[in-house]
Amino acid sequence: MRYLYYVFVFLVVLSGCNDKNPDPKFQPTDILLGVKPKYTIDKVFDLINESGVDVEYIEYSWYRSSFPADSLEHVLNYLNSKSYAHHPDWPVIGYLHFQTNIIHVNPTRLFQMNDTKNQVDWLESMKAMKLVEVTDNPFSKMLYLHVPKGREKEWVEKFQQMEIVEWAQLNYYREISR
Repeated sequence: MRYLYYVFVFLVVLSGCNDKNPDPKFQPTDILLGVKPKYTIDKVFDLINESGVDVEYIEYSWYRSSFPADSLEHVLNYLNSKSYAHHPDWPVIGYLHFQTNIIHVNPTRLFQMNDTKNQVDWLESMKAMKLVEVTDNPFSKMLYLHVPKGREKEWVEKFQQMEIVEWAQLNYYREISR
């Protein structure tokens, strides 16, 4: 919910900006990509490996664990022990659903996911912690990618043609003037 609040505030601030440049600026080499919610992380790894682009991080995946309710701390400790899944500002978080007593976890961001060893380890960790990815939520997984400088628009168009991709865009920025 907090994520949606930040997106809303960002959009409000952005809508108040008066951009006199008809061709907005974007961060060179950066692309933001949304993967349709129905596609699981293994398909995201396939996309990464097939495209050969550099991935800064993957964001917004939720999982349910079939471990007993009293295992939440164990599951979080196990997943936070993974260097690619834990960053001081972005730990794996989770909660016990108050009605169902089902463990829900969110690796806030997965880093270093170009490394196929990390991909395999994450898939094995999912099995070890009995995690099933939630695919019935309205939010897409977001990937922050790096592509060759000067070819950003070409890559956005390429990604927009893929069935797995919900949206792809340049990493636009605007100067805010007073």
